Amino acid sequence: MVIDDSLLPILIDTARGNWDKWRDVFEHGTPVGTNPLLADPARFGAFCKEYSVGRTIREGTRNDFRVELCQPLFSDAIRDDTGKAIDAFEERMRTRFGTIRRRVGAHDGTPGRVISVLSKVAAFVRPERFVAWDTFAKRGVNLVQSYAPSRQFGNYARYLEGFDKVWNGEIGQQVRDYAIRTGAHGLEVEPRFLRRVLDVYLMKCGGRWSG
Repeated sequence: MVIDDSLLPILIDTARGNWDKWRDVFEHGTPVGTNPLLADPARFGAFCKEYSVGRTIREGTRNDFRVELCQPLFSDAIRDDTGKAIDAFEERMRTRFGTIRRRVGAHDGTPGRVISVLSKVAAFVRPERFVAWDTFAKRGVNLVQSYAPSRQFGNYARYLEGFDKVWNGEIGQQVRDYAIRTGAHGLEVEPRFLRRVLDVYLMKCGGRWSG
């Protein structure tokens, strides 16, 4: 499976528009706790709203959640390139900050996962390594590898491994080759940007902008 070359400029433009909007966040580097996304409560609130992840954080705890991400434990978690430390950090955060499930049944009253918001933050503060735990992109990863779109990854580390297989395979190489072939330079040949181009493609494959 390969990407139609005519689609690649659209994917790049979409990724570029997102990057330009959040450039100070993507390019901040370390320390993580001073990243504008986490240091500014209003910016974090806008992020949660735009990416529809605020609902996964228990009501009344958003600012405390943000403050926790400014601490060394989160910085340590995102130093682990496998994503396993993010999964462990999520389990710790879920108890304190996960939205309490209200449906009747075995899970009634238990806190929901906060991996969606954590992975998105990780993807913004370390875009060279992490990508968001996104429903559409997960479907896309499955589809381009000829799996059922509903196949479950179980945890973030397994999803990141699946994304990396696509990145390191034919489709990821096509994205990198296209950038070089068309004379792109600077940011647009860097992996941290091109991984986002691939992420846009996978979301599209998963139905993000259909209908």
